[in-house]
Order: sequence, then C-alpha cells, then structure tokens
Amino acid sequence: MRLNVRFAAILLALLCLAPCGALSAGLTPLPMNQFMAGPVPKNVNYRKSNTFYQDDSISVKISAGTYQGVRYTTARVKIAHASQLRAVSAQQVRNPRAGFGDSTYNTATGAQIAQAVNAVVGINGDYFITDDKCQVMMRQCKQIRNRADGRFDVLIVDKNGDFSAIRKCTASDYKAYYKKNNKNMYQAFCFGPVLVQDGEHTIGEKYENRDIIARKKTQRAAIAQIGPLEYMLIVSDGDSVAYTEGLTVMEFSLLCEKLGKQASKTGFQLAYNLDGGNSAAIIYKKWTKGKLEYKKLNMVNRGRLLSDMICFYTLVR
Repeated sequence: MRLNVRFAAILLALLCLAPCGALSAGLTPLPMNQFMAGPVPKNVNYRKSNTFYQDDSISVKISAGTYQGVRYTTARVKIAHASQLRAVSAQQVRNPRAGFGDSTYNTATGAQIAQAVNAVVGINGDYFITDDKCQVMMRQCKQIRNRADGRFDVLIVDKNGDFSAIRKCTASDYKAYYKKNNKNMYQAFCFGPVLVQDGEHTIGEKYENRDIIARKKTQRAAIAQIGPLEYMLIVSDGDSVAYTEGLTVMEFSLLCEKLGKQASKTGFQLAYNLDGGNSAAIIYKKWTKGKLEYKKLNMVNRGRLLSDMICFYTLVR
C-alpha cells in the first residue's frame, strides 16, 4: 500500500509539470516553473550537412533563402512537449539556474547562452533589460513585469505551447488577461508587433512604430507557430547602421506570410516580431573542422551581445 501511495505521488508530480499530451516512453517534461539547463544534445543527432537535428523529442531543420534580394535564415522546430520551449537570460552563462533580474544588466554572445543551457537551437529574445520596450514579462510561469502603455503587442505562450497575442496591450488589458488565464500562462514577451495571424500578414504600408524603426530597412527576427508544438524561427539580414539594406517591418511581415504558407496550408497561426538589428540571431550547433560548436547562422561577421534568448531543448538524456 505504501509503495502504491508513493508511486501515485510521483505520477501526480510528473503530470503537474504541464498539461500536454502523451510523451514517448522514457521522456520526461522539464519543470515549467524553473530556470535550468537541459540535457546535452547528442552529437550523433546533428547531421554533417549542418541543416538538420533529430532525436525522439525534437527535430530542427535549418534553411535559407532570399526575399526581395535580402538573405533570410529559418529554423523549423518540432518538439514533443511545451516545456522544451524556454526563455533564457544571459545570466545563466554564469549561473545555470539564474532567472530574469528586473534591473540586472547582463549580456553574453548567443553561442555562450546556448551552450550554457545545452540548447539545440535558439533565437534572440525581446531585450528584456529595457523596460520601455519590454513592458510585460513572464518567464517560466513567473510574472515579473507589467508596465504596458498600449504601444506594443504582447506575445503569450501557454502551457500547451500555443501562441496568442494582446494587441496594443495596456496595463489593464494585461491584468484582465492574467486574471482570467494565469493558471495556463507560461511565457509573455513584449516587443512585437504581430506580423502574421491566421495565415495572413497584419502590417500595412502605413504602419509606423518609431520604437522599432518600422519603416527602415534592417535585420529582423521573428518566432512563429505553425501548429501544435511546431514553430519557425526567422531572421533576415540587413544593415542596422546605414539602413540601406534589409527589410522594413511590413516587408518582413510579407516574408513571414510567405514562409507560413510554404510550411502549412493554413499558414502561420501567429508570427511575432522580436528584437532586430544586430541582435537578430539564430544560434545552432554546427560541425566545424570535425568539431561541433555553437554558431550564429546569419550575418556571422556582425552581431552584438544578447541579454536573452528563446531556446529549444531536448528531453533525451
């Protein structure tokens, strides 16, 4: 009887980690309310072509192309459980269990951040250390900040890994949403705008947002949901100094619409703009001279230190 009670307690604890579907045998979700590194991805699962990773819990396909003469890079990611989508701060380079300090300024290269947490792949985040742009924060179920003033769209990721958004979010908008949905909320990012919703681009020619230099051509970054537990990371090249090349937010929105319709008959459920300029970066482990190393895939000779990333972990130990 005592053994049965103990087994029931362990089973209940595992089920409470997150309300998602069944996993393959031997796979256990990561705690959704903790900041931690993941299992180390096995080298054998990285293809020598540097374009594909696969194990029993995650697959990643790297692609590249051009749009209006501008090069872009994508990573299509399929995971087994929402807990594999993680918000990571640069502070975890020094402390693997560090959270997101509200005022602590800490930066590192994308490769350093990805290596510290054993990410399979990652993209730069929303630059959380600037509360004038990152006005709303939830990380790994922990509510950190709500200073929304109606200028920005907020991306919500729930415990099933599904995306939704609060457009032009105010503090009262977020409070109302949180009151109704907080038990199922996992992450909240604030940069934006929403680029694609229900397969269609959302940005018109007259869209203006000086906070993200919307009408200037520069590097852009986005994360999109294709379907259940399936996502695409997207970065476009450009020049964040001269603004003579790259994409405007409207052009980037049209690129994301195109990529979504190539990935799915219905297009992206939602695509969301992240911090751009020299911060735009997809980080992935590549074979280089017989060694696997975390590398920036886009504009490899240009970039800046990052404060945070969105990373995807394996569950295979």
